[in-house]
Amino acid sequence: MTASPRIREISKKLLRLTLDEEGRMVEAKVCEVLETLRANPSRYHKLLLQLFLDHAIRESSKGLAIVEFAGKPSDSSIESLKIELSRQYGRNIDVEMRENLDLIAGIRVKVFDDVYEDSASSRLRPLERALC
Repeated sequence: MTASPRIREISKKLLRLTLDEEGRMVEAKVCEVLETLRANPSRYHKLLLQLFLDHAIRESSKGLAIVEFAGKPSDSSIESLKIELSRQYGRNIDVEMRENLDLIAGIRVKVFDDVYEDSASSRLRPLERALC
């Protein structure tokens, strides 16, 4: 079943109820919304919960930067990256570090749908395409 625009709007409003002043989801507020929905199920209960979950996943990924690296950056570099990303996105950004040896050297940063990459692998890709 596809969701009507009204159901989509309700799910977005429910998500906004879970956000704090900085735009981060608060677990206690999420639980409150879910308890209210459980106590008062609507005709579109499952659909509304699915849409709420989809919005919650998207929203929570906006506050997380996944940093992939081939050689671990220094703690000061990580901290300055976190500060710059928080400034750029206008919210606190948490950083999750992941080693990725396929990068060869360099770094790849993913925040929500944005990807920033400066790695040996990304610089070699055009050469590989040209030669193949």
